Amino acid sequence: MAESELVSLHIGLGAWIRNNFGLWSGNRRLLESTGEPNADDASMVIVKSIWHRLLEHVPKVH
Repeated sequence: MAESELVSLHIGLGAWIRNNFGLWSGNRRLLESTGEPNADDASMVIVKSIWHRLLEHVPKVH
């Protein structure tokens, strides 16, 4: 998945992150650690971080 396509995860994975990590219900430390002022933007920072981490584990094919 290209980075430009990550926005398509906002509704599904993003909502799961917002709800299960408490971004709507007071998890101020996590919200602040993303550097974003609201739960929607913070969840996309987390999605992008996961994406970058997964890319580190993709085998390099030459």
